[in-house]
Amino acid sequence: MIRQRVNLRRRTGALLTRSLAIALALALVYGGVLDVLLALKLHGLGANEINRISGYRTAYHWLAGLDRADFTTHRSLIVGFGGLVVFLAFSATALRTLPRPYLTRTEIGLATSERGATIVRPRAVERIAEVAAQGNAHVIGVTGRLGDGELHVDIGIDTAPAAAVTLADVRARVRDQLTRHDLEPMPVNVTLTGYEP
Repeated sequence: MIRQRVNLRRRTGALLTRSLAIALALALVYGGVLDVLLALKLHGLGANEINRISGYRTAYHWLAGLDRADFTTHRSLIVGFGGLVVFLAFSATALRTLPRPYLTRTEIGLATSERGATIVRPRAVERIAEVAAQGNAHVIGVTGRLGDGELHVDIGIDTAPAAAVTLADVRARVRDQLTRHDLEPMPVNVTLTGYEP
């Protein structure tokens, strides 16, 4: 059976990466426009006018004028460590934006025989968890979600002082029902998502 994957979590570095990509794109567009103006000399814009706007000749002459004496040990260390910091920062940002796939909900196989196989659909497992959670008197709303090898149960309660006890009780009830239905043990994560006194 082919197991599909989907990315359900938001990438934390996506905004930063997008901003850097936009900044680089704008810089490339700006340089391209200046190159076109320099090549076509539109509206009387010559090399001097383009250099006054962008400073490309000034930067080129400054870089071309550097010699070995300008690269002292102190400056070399500053440039080296600065480049290393920038490299590590961009590498960390790139790694955080990589997609991290998680398995979609799949059927759970219980037993296979000559007559066929016993299959439990994800919604059935989620319903077992929801019914088990509703057995607690303080639970006023519950939603189950079967994830990548774990079961998430979101509950709403009607009393704040009993929140910790209720969460522990719901988790115990759900795990007990999974065992009673001969389902394989899996982590059960109970999250408090609502409170209505």
